[in-house]
Amino acid sequence: MNVKSAVFSFTAVVLAACGAEPTPEVNVNITSEPTAVSALDASVALPDGAYLIEGVTVTEEGEVSYYARDQIKIYSRGRFMYAFENALTDNIDVGAGNASWNNGVMVEVPRVNHDGPVSGYSFDVAIERTAAGFKQSIIGMPYEGGRLLDMVEVWNTASTETSPFDGLWTLEARDTADSEITAFAETKMIGGGHFIWLQNVSYQGETAQDFGYGSFIVDATGNAIETAMVSSMEEYEGTVNEVKMVLIDENHFTQSFTYDDKVITQSYVRM
Repeated sequence: MNVKSAVFSFTAVVLAACGAEPTPEVNVNITSEPTAVSALDASVALPDGAYLIEGVTVTEEGEVSYYARDQIKIYSRGRFMYAFENALTDNIDVGAGNASWNNGVMVEVPRVNHDGPVSGYSFDVAIERTAAGFKQSIIGMPYEGGRLLDMVEVWNTASTETSPFDGLWTLEARDTADSEITAFAETKMIGGGHFIWLQNVSYQGETAQDFGYGSFIVDATGNAIETAMVSSMEEYEGTVNEVKMVLIDENHFTQSFTYDDKVITQSYVRM
């Protein structure tokens, strides 16, 4: 059994907008192009919810490329999280942290990415709302190897549904009989009727970074259905998973599910 099959449970920045790696202690101002509805919505906060990217136009040294990738971003309760497979780095790109709205600017402060905890970054993201979601242009984005990229991203609203479990969470404990998993870290975001998880796992000396996201429905008794849309684990995509969720208090919840005929219980604390 490899590490990916061992952790095929489910749960999941350096950059909040596109997954680059700038120099620490920088504040990046991200400007956006006006849209037909921007004048009406400039001072209205972007609604909490889940957003799916329509496309990204990247310009580097005059060369223009277009990416129609699968990517999600969730804003909820003053937090954000995004996830996608980054074609520019040939790796997963996942990040999460604090988000606050200030008169047309989303201030994003990353706290974790696919490599672990991060600090010392802040991004002022000027967002122009559109009828379908929002649009933003990122000019002079510092990237790996000293590269500078210009990016235009178009996002569509997937849902603004809410639940008591909405927000950004980190795994506190995992009750499982599998003693060969020597390290298991997870960040999970719920909001807008969707979820994202990021896992960093060590199993039998092998390590893995994986993410997954999809739709999320939960009833009043905590019975949830997570339908996987996109994941770095191919066997996870398209699966429909039943989860029992219990909100312990405002800042803690547990989820239990069955995998390989074993019940696994995970405990989370709000970030």
